[in-house]
Amino acid sequence: MTMMEALTLTEKDVAEHFWAQDALHFGHPITPLFASYMIPAITIGTLRAMSTLHAPIKQFIGKVHDGYFYQAVVPAPGDPQEIVADHQKTLESLMVSQDKKFQATVTDIILPLYHEIDAMVRQDLTPDSAIAGLKRLQEIYYQLWELHFVIVLPRGAVANLLEEIYHQAFPQQDPTTVYTLVLGVMNKSLETDRALWQLAQNAKKNSEVVDCFTAPDILSCLKANAQAEVFLHQLDEFLEQYGWRSVHSHEFSEPTWREDPTHALSVIKSHLDNPFDFDAHLHEVAQTRNIQVQEVVKNIQDPHLQDQFMRVHSMALNAWGIDEDHHFYIDAMLPAKARPFLLKVGALMKAQHQLSSPDDIFFIYLDEVFQALEGVLSPEELMDQVIARRKDYVRQKSIKPQPSFGTPPTTEHHDPMMTRVFGEGAPSIEGTAKRVRGFSASPGRYNGRARIIHSPNDFVKVRPGEILVCRTTTPAWTALFGVVGAVVTDTGGILSHAATVAREYGIPCVVGTRHATRLFADGDQLLVDGSEGIVTVDG
Repeated sequence: MTMMEALTLTEKDVAEHFWAQDALHFGHPITPLFASYMIPAITIGTLRAMSTLHAPIKQFIGKVHDGYFYQAVVPAPGDPQEIVADHQKTLESLMVSQDKKFQATVTDIILPLYHEIDAMVRQDLTPDSAIAGLKRLQEIYYQLWELHFVIVLPRGAVANLLEEIYHQAFPQQDPTTVYTLVLGVMNKSLETDRALWQLAQNAKKNSEVVDCFTAPDILSCLKANAQAEVFLHQLDEFLEQYGWRSVHSHEFSEPTWREDPTHALSVIKSHLDNPFDFDAHLHEVAQTRNIQVQEVVKNIQDPHLQDQFMRVHSMALNAWGIDEDHHFYIDAMLPAKARPFLLKVGALMKAQHQLSSPDDIFFIYLDEVFQALEGVLSPEELMDQVIARRKDYVRQKSIKPQPSFGTPPTTEHHDPMMTRVFGEGAPSIEGTAKRVRGFSASPGRYNGRARIIHSPNDFVKVRPGEILVCRTTTPAWTALFGVVGAVVTDTGGILSHAATVAREYGIPCVVGTRHATRLFADGDQLLVDGSEGIVTVDG
């Protein structure tokens, strides 16, 4: 069986499992080479991680249909109650000092693996060494995606426990309001946002730099202006540290901010006319959080429950930044580190007249790369595949994928964190030409004009105070939250990226509407009610 056949969703697969399109993380079609690495890494990584954590899920299985990623959840065999009890006991031992454990993992495991990939980029390649490097990259993908789930599940577990204790203490209140008590914790996404905001403050000190942000090509203008030398040096320092983002984090084919800082510059531009003060805001958020926590603790009548809450809340604060940090170091940095090596293999194949361009490599499956380097697959056959798949990729980007395949499980596995992150199971999600309902993600009401954004390519269109309406957000989008007045997404739950970041920035947010990007248009006057989870056309 070829890799393409193994990764493609079949009728047999649909008969055996229920498959959901993961629009939260893969709202875009994925290229064949990325699928070759990502899907086995998720499948094998979750199998290993769930075994380590004694989880009630055996593994996630990934497949591709018409370019889009679909995922099935395979429950662990055995008595569900016994498995859950064992899983919870395992997680309890991992909940304490999660930030220190994570930083040790980054220092001792993750960064050394990236240094290894960097060394592969620097070496001279032959067909044999290219094959060896590609296989080693597979092993690194398996290892890091196993770590990914070992890292994120304990963090999710402490969030779930905090919510449970809060519900015990205040049974009449919505338990999800407890997530306002973990705001103001610095993480790699907020750290990146602050650095972009600071670059904008630096730019404002030089009128000639500011003028370049009105030019059709901002970067070319800056490079041609001697007065912009200091700013360009600061931009280079930013990209060296934070430039691992791309239009789609989960993909090889998209250039990173290091390669093309256009999106970073568009975010800086949006801050130039915006009075938002990042440092003052974060300080205020943390102060407000501390006051609210003191009030909550004071109002818990049961001393034992009060002690429990304080202990778990401390663990949650300790772990909260991991959600964004793991994305920075694994989800975004792994494909960003892999991309230069893959392009170098592509360049080798071009030199051997097997590809027309190094980036053609992204449109062939890994086994086809091996066969080409071994001389088994002819250049003519390879290029026919590339041409056809590039054309198909353009088509796939313009379609709306089918949400699911197969029969949903009749007995739903109770996993509140899946709903909190992915948004499944929202009651009475509705959509009409005038109104959509989703999850109440960040409280407050805001009236403003809609700006429909499909990718970071559109960031330059966003104006201060507009309402960001999109399918989903990733950390590459976070800097916009300091610019817009509210956020509305098609996908996600109250612990999705958009919801979490909106609460940090104190702006109303409704997630998981499913219909917003289709029903609303640029310029629509919208009323976003983040407390009720409703968005309406207002006027």
